[in-house]
Amino acid sequence: MYETITSLCHCGFLVTTIFNSCSKSNMETSSLPNDNFALSDTAKVIMPDPGIEALAQNDARNECGEKYNTFYGPTIHMGNGHVRSWINISHDNKALAIGYEITNNALEGLPADPTAFAASTFVLPLHQKARALTPFDHLVINWNVHGHEPAHVFDIPHFDFHFYKISEAEQMAISPYPLAPAMFDNNPPEGYMPPLYFHIPEGVPQMGAHWANQLSPELNGGVFTHTFIYGSYDGKVTFEEPMITLAILQSGNTIHQDFRQPLYFSPVNKYYPTRYNIWKDDDNHRHYVSLDMMIWR
Repeated sequence: MYETITSLCHCGFLVTTIFNSCSKSNMETSSLPNDNFALSDTAKVIMPDPGIEALAQNDARNECGEKYNTFYGPTIHMGNGHVRSWINISHDNKALAIGYEITNNALEGLPADPTAFAASTFVLPLHQKARALTPFDHLVINWNVHGHEPAHVFDIPHFDFHFYKISEAEQMAISPYPLAPAMFDNNPPEGYMPPLYFHIPEGVPQMGAHWANQLSPELNGGVFTHTFIYGSYDGKVTFEEPMITLAILQSGNTIHQDFRQPLYFSPVNKYYPTRYNIWKDDDNHRHYVSLDMMIWR
């Protein structure tokens, strides 16, 4: 089973996150408001919690009572719908949460050819404020129609939600493992990866080496539903990644999961997340994947 870790927000209370945000965006207009992000779309992002009444959108606050705004990246086509990145930033310039907004139709019409790597990859630029406050440069969704190796573990239709700490040019320059094995095998110094994470042999082009959680259910006789992966390349931690099955996203279930932290961070003086979240907003029929419970490192 997944480990349970007591988690406090930075204001000191153990609570469920609410994302109810004012919109700061410049999106195209559309006659399909639920499957596009129109100019007038305020993208009311609320993490459902029956114990907390949603706040008015013009007075948006997070779980700690802090007022904030949401800033969006551009709209990207995926499947039959659209996706975009977003970040919640408090009025005193703290990064509170960062993630993906996915229209319901984006989960349909996805490539069925497992060799169509480029068509199954969706790059999401981040708002400049997100790059300034967090270690992340851009986001990428990788769709795996039949999953991937190892067999009987991750061979289920799923998405890789990459939060990259390197530039898109650096990411795209990562070659296949046989062409640069030393770069993939050059692990970050001790302390830059969390305990009980292990380096999966070899690596993936345009991604790097992957590090898996030894305690994840799918590695201990269970079934893969969602997990958290770290990535590295040439001695650096290069991405953080919730990996989530299509079935979990389609279920609309709300999931909050803390993930273990390393001792050391690079770059420093940034807001780093400690939890990932999956949920669906039943009002706008959109799906969300986010990292939150940010800590200044």
